Amino acid sequence: MRIEILCTGDELLTGLTLDSNGAFLQTCLLERLGLRVSRSTVVGDERGELVGALREAAARAQVLVVSGGLGPTADDLTVACAAQAAGLPLAYSADIFQSIEARAQRLGFRLTEAAKKQAWIPQGARYVLNRVGSAPMVHLRMASCEVFLLPGVPREFRAFVEGALLGWLEECLLPSTPPLLPSPSPPAEGRMFRKLRRLQCMGLPESLIDEAMAPIAAAFPAVRVGFRVRFPAVEVKLLCEAGTVEALAQLEGGVVAAARKALGVAVFGEGEEGLGEGLVDLLLERGQTVGVAESCTGGQVAAELTARPGASRCMLGSAVAYTAKAKRLWVGLSEEALGVHGEVSAETTRLLAQGVRERLETDWGLAITGYAGGGRVASPPPPPEEQAGLFFIACMGPRGVLREARVFWPGARKEVQRMAAAQALNLLRLCLLEAGEG
Repeated sequence: MRIEILCTGDELLTGLTLDSNGAFLQTCLLERLGLRVSRSTVVGDERGELVGALREAAARAQVLVVSGGLGPTADDLTVACAAQAAGLPLAYSADIFQSIEARAQRLGFRLTEAAKKQAWIPQGARYVLNRVGSAPMVHLRMASCEVFLLPGVPREFRAFVEGALLGWLEECLLPSTPPLLPSPSPPAEGRMFRKLRRLQCMGLPESLIDEAMAPIAAAFPAVRVGFRVRFPAVEVKLLCEAGTVEALAQLEGGVVAAARKALGVAVFGEGEEGLGEGLVDLLLERGQTVGVAESCTGGQVAAELTARPGASRCMLGSAVAYTAKAKRLWVGLSEEALGVHGEVSAETTRLLAQGVRERLETDWGLAITGYAGGGRVASPPPPPEEQAGLFFIACMGPRGVLREARVFWPGARKEVQRMAAAQALNLLRLCLLEAGEG
């Protein structure tokens, strides 16, 4: 099955917006259905260019997914251009309009005349109403190509991909349940089945991960092993391919198990799972709690830990103790300790971890101090070569200080903060794993 993506919008051509929708769709197709995209095209908001791009892609592909240009504004041209490319008139849908009108009433804003434009779709086209926005997903056929027009707003695009679109494609390939949209043809015979698995790693550089994975790649020749730096983590990509669903399941199970064994505790998650999400799951599983005191990261550690629903059952609180005064008032550091050890030091970080653990009465206390750079210089200042990028982490558990770290990571301020937050979360993860083994 040849699948193409057409992303529309001048903002994509000017660099003001990155094409996250195309990347999301490609990952979903590989991970869920083992399908690859043959070509991805970007075109601006110009009628002639868009009509031409639609016709060219539809002539090559069996499935064309179009992102963007379905909204109410003057530069939203996709639906009209698709109708022109297919030689179809536009037809009004009262059902779509009622959905748009109901959404406007729920949100309490006035429905403009321009918004009604979204209720006009190519005559005979099917549609799926939008549950998180206004414009529907539109499905029409151009020659022998199934064309899907999706809103460009990422959360709306993703909702349609994970719902109607993947359901339709899955039915075409492996019919088992009624499709959300009518399927035009039976599944192709003799196809190869693919599955992409992605392991997220922290604590090892890309070169050492590559070294650890070399024997795995040799032992599983039917698996394409790849790597991608997703700062501050490294992603290991395992693209499995087999002739049957059963063989694919056996292959991916074997290679993932082997990769996890080779990489050990460096693996913190799979797919899009972040460090904080995995930590929340681990804390909830063990019935334990954590409190955080952070300075140079400005709340990023707490933000990561609270990204998953239910985090309040294990993440009891955070103090962004950015100044010496905040460290004294909120976490209980004494003026004497700050005078001796300074705002940024291993000793101060250890006292912060201990203080937040005691004040919140948690099982774990996690703290971080450092110099993110580009701003106020703490007292006493570090050596010039370590002015920006030096940070200290401490994790205090039921048995005292279990782990501490001193890290120097030179870079821009935001990069240093992201690395510092990730290192702090990873330190807590390692503490939990060690405590569990003990």
